[in-house]
Amino acid sequence: MEANVLLSKIVSSPTDTTWSQAYSTLNLYIVLSIMSDESSGNIVSSGKELFEKLQREYFSLDEKSLKNIKKSVENAIESAEKKHISIVLATINGNILYLVIASGGVAVLKRGDKIGTIAQGEAEQVIAFSGKLIPDDTVILETSDFSKKVPIKKLSEILDNLEVSDISETLAPIIHENSIGTEAAVVLRYKKVEEDTQAETDKHIEVDQQITNAQEEPIQEERRKSLFNKIKGLFLFFFNKLPVGNLGRNKLILLAIVVLAVILFVSIIFETRRQENARYETLLAKIMQETQPKYDEALALIKLNKGLALVEFETLKKTLEENQGKLKEKSNQAKKLDEFIGKVENEIGKLSTGSTVTNQKQLFENVGFAQFKEETLVAINKSSGKIFVLSKEGESEEEFDTENKNVEAVAANASYIFLLGDSGITRTNKSNGSTNVIVENPDKTVTLDAFGNNLYGLSIDNNTIDKYQANSYLRSDYFTDDILLKKPISMTIDGSIWILDGGKIRKFTRGSEDNFTVSGLTDGISSDSIIFTSTDYTNLYILDKKTNKVISISKDGTLNNQYLWGNLSKSTSFAVDEKTGKVFVVIDNKLYSFDL
Repeated sequence: MEANVLLSKIVSSPTDTTWSQAYSTLNLYIVLSIMSDESSGNIVSSGKELFEKLQREYFSLDEKSLKNIKKSVENAIESAEKKHISIVLATINGNILYLVIASGGVAVLKRGDKIGTIAQGEAEQVIAFSGKLIPDDTVILETSDFSKKVPIKKLSEILDNLEVSDISETLAPIIHENSIGTEAAVVLRYKKVEEDTQAETDKHIEVDQQITNAQEEPIQEERRKSLFNKIKGLFLFFFNKLPVGNLGRNKLILLAIVVLAVILFVSIIFETRRQENARYETLLAKIMQETQPKYDEALALIKLNKGLALVEFETLKKTLEENQGKLKEKSNQAKKLDEFIGKVENEIGKLSTGSTVTNQKQLFENVGFAQFKEETLVAINKSSGKIFVLSKEGESEEEFDTENKNVEAVAANASYIFLLGDSGITRTNKSNGSTNVIVENPDKTVTLDAFGNNLYGLSIDNNTIDKYQANSYLRSDYFTDDILLKKPISMTIDGSIWILDGGKIRKFTRGSEDNFTVSGLTDGISSDSIIFTSTDYTNLYILDKKTNKVISISKDGTLNNQYLWGNLSKSTSFAVDEKTGKVFVVIDNKLYSFDL
């Protein structure tokens, strides 16, 4: 049962090096701040990524015990970049408060006229504890810097004189004055709902009683056998006592006894069936009691993370199917469970299909490739090698003739555009359009990408990655380990290198392979797909021509969403501007865009 609370949230504005968040949903409350030592330009995406990991880890828990919740936070921060963080996560089960604090963070409790700190985090440590709440308790979850800016004495004065809903308006000016961007808090006031509590208690009593009845069934079975034996004995007693004479009267008595026996026997059969039905009703009630909350939770997750919701629905379906054999086939209880499974399958179907693209727009034509890097959209005429630098609305801003004809791959960085064609690999300067050949005879390459000043090519001749060092562009092997690529088809780089290989996404960092798996993707990835991401992007994007989808996957492996457009099977190139949520795709030599 979700706790009944009144709440207020306060969040400071982000900076180049700081980001914070205050969050509440589905009885989950989080305050989080993250700080980098220097301006890297990706603090917001790092913060959001960590925040999403916290959600995924928490909502994927089968049992939300304090131990498991603490472990979920540890898992979320384990792979986080080494930045200064402050996390306080709380959930309320009945009247029990569960608290987990990672690194810096503070939890304050106000009870009556008393207020004090009940938990305070320490650097690079995760602590957890639980305690009982009483009606009108106020719990304040604070990042470290919030607690420094708003001391307990000041906080107590505000809580004494304001309703919870008005607290954020009072605290906002205090927080935003000379803010460093890491101040965030959630104020919770616990309220007990007597009716809900009683209803929940009654529900448990009812279920417990049903379970008790089910446990008593063997005893009642023995009673039924005993009753039948008594009826049988009674019938034989009267039959043996019947005198030989007066046959008419004796026949009536015998008939009455037989009718009585039949009635009693039929009653036993009906009672047996009733008991059996009650047992299955109890079993169904137990199944629904355990699974209905998981369905409701997965349903609510759709708005937050469709990929995670899909995983939850699939797990729920598996659980329900495992329980099908416990119910009598074709019984009313089995039909009800089948209907519930049908509801789950319907949600899985909707999430697996994805969203249909309806806002596609043609931007440009007579091009075969497109690339979006460093806020620059470029399109390439495949046959002539001509480069068009475009606005995001498709207007040509600059044009460069490269004479590198029959282009097969394109890459770009902040300064240059690289083409693979008849002339080998050429490099075109974005500032003046000058073009020169940097690699004359590259190995058979299907994908180019640039990171920093280096150029990388996915070679299908040798099933490896060719690294071309900046300036000299001398070739070397990227892999430092003995890596076996099976059927590589596409590559993209964000610091790590992501490769579509044999229907899987493989991740490599500094020449070695990292563990990476995808959850929530039911259809898999076809052998005719393109992968794309960039530095500071939160997600990977895959254009799957076979399924006509653009698939968004977070970099921790969770499916976010899928976008369906029937024309994607004809695409030759695509790129994504994650900041604006635009997808650029080339279909039949025309450049289109649509919004995610």
